Amino acid sequence: MNQDTLLVILRRFFAFDGEKQLHEFPQNDEVLELAFQHNIGLVVGDMMKLDRKQRLVNRILRQKNSQRFYENLRNFSPVATELDSAQIPYCITKGIYAAKTAYVDESYRKSDDLDVVINREDYAEVKKILLENGYIQGIYDEKEKKIKPFTRQQEIFYLSYTQQSAPFVKKIENDLLPVINLDLNFHIFWNNSSSMDIREMIGKSQVLDYKGFQVKTFQDEYMLLHMCLHAYYDMNSIYVLYKTYSYSLKYFADIYGFIKRANINWESFRTICETYQVENYIMYIIYYTSVIFEDKGILENTSMKVPDERFLNQFGLDKEGTYHWEEEFMQRLFCEDRKSLLFQYISDDNKEKIEQGIKLEGM
Repeated sequence: MNQDTLLVILRRFFAFDGEKQLHEFPQNDEVLELAFQHNIGLVVGDMMKLDRKQRLVNRILRQKNSQRFYENLRNFSPVATELDSAQIPYCITKGIYAAKTAYVDESYRKSDDLDVVINREDYAEVKKILLENGYIQGIYDEKEKKIKPFTRQQEIFYLSYTQQSAPFVKKIENDLLPVINLDLNFHIFWNNSSSMDIREMIGKSQVLDYKGFQVKTFQDEYMLLHMCLHAYYDMNSIYVLYKTYSYSLKYFADIYGFIKRANINWESFRTICETYQVENYIMYIIYYTSVIFEDKGILENTSMKVPDERFLNQFGLDKEGTYHWEEEFMQRLFCEDRKSLLFQYISDDNKEKIEQGIKLEGM
């Protein structure tokens, strides 16, 4: 099966700490298409003996990924300087540091936006600085080649119902990359009543020096924490599950590569998880990562208990309700129509909310 072949190739990619054994596998267009659906096409493609056309396509995609990382930091760097001058704490999360750590060569990983964590109380001032530096809250229209600003209603929707602001976009003079995107996040957890103190967490930073640009990013333990919580949210919130990216191998590849290559103090990581009472969410993701990569060693690293079967097969967050999958994990992971699958479980009221959200996002 294509799914099995894909997993074999993906495991092989991470099997070497030194030089990867590239081009081991013959080109398989069906497997490659499936890999791109899961946002790991460039990783899998590098393990195949590709024809000239596909090699060229992949090379261009990797150049674009590298350019996006570079432009994101080049344009954010003056913003970071102003934030530091104003003593406004911030921390970049996931993105370039996670990609470079997990894959060594960050161009394997597509990252559509720059994720910045700030205190919600600082939003107005941070927004002002971003606007002064050429960012606009809106969506880029590729056909008209212009940014469509968000309506006030859309901005309020984001601030009221999510843990982030309406996304920011900035046009740049680049043939490969007409715009860059930036998200302001107010938390790394989905529950406002969480015991996590985001001010304290933002302080757990380290300096990332990337091609001459210095910005603050999370320490490795907090980066892994956020990567796992983000993956759990996308795979369990009914308001994300219907989207194509919700169950994606990219999450597990990112996390597995990061675990293998980051400088994680596992005792500290366990203490952080226990302090914030998120062990089950974290181990849900790490457990399924161990399943995909057939590596129980990463479970032993954590010294935390794997949740029971009931927890591993449930979904729905907080007020969304709790549901239980009848499908096995691999069936969910490779499901081609997850929205239809999701709608078999949830209430009509939740279906209506999802449809309303889809319309509002597309306004």
